[in-house]
Amino acid sequence: MDWSSVAAFAATEFLLCLSPGPAVLLVVGLSMRQGFWRSQAAATGILATNALYFALSAAGVASLILMSATLFNVVKIIGAVYLAWLGIKMIAPLLSRRKGEGGSALAGAANLKRVTPEAPFRLFFRGFSVQAANPKNLAFFVAILPQFVNPTGDVAMQMVVFGGISVMLELPILLIYALAFSALARVVTERAVAWLEASAGGILVMLGAALALQKRA
Repeated sequence: MDWSSVAAFAATEFLLCLSPGPAVLLVVGLSMRQGFWRSQAAATGILATNALYFALSAAGVASLILMSATLFNVVKIIGAVYLAWLGIKMIAPLLSRRKGEGGSALAGAANLKRVTPEAPFRLFFRGFSVQAANPKNLAFFVAILPQFVNPTGDVAMQMVVFGGISVMLELPILLIYALAFSALARVVTERAVAWLEASAGGILVMLGAALALQKRA
């Protein structure tokens, strides 16, 4: 195995993990509303999706999906709608509160209540589906990952190594995001939590719109 390629992959993966994409925004929102441990159920689902994508990439299935215009567009539209729906759900509590207060942006916002915690399995599935709904992940495993793979070597073993590196890098980053925002939610007002969550929801809606307009390269 070419360890220089492994190091280059680790550096690339680290930089990509730092960027606040849909998965990070989901973990941030859950950590603020349902606490650190509940958000980790979603984080586990996100990592499970990555493991699945590594397996698909090794089997060549991901490249087939990306090459098919029909399959790619189906994945793209489903992903865009799902991301927008999640974003709207994150915005809805703040909008409902403002409507209940006669349109005032601030009145009574500090009395917002945390949502009822969801079952870990549901949060796992939500994390899994958010990560799976973004076809940019397919593009990563088809366009970027193969650049680090030595086709003359043991491809399966290389995928195991790359997958392990991905988990070791992304898991602590998701943990840090969750810890930071769950702690922040304890010291700021509910009004601030609601606005932060709604802001994250707005970004998800915009990401969904951008994804719907994206053309296959």
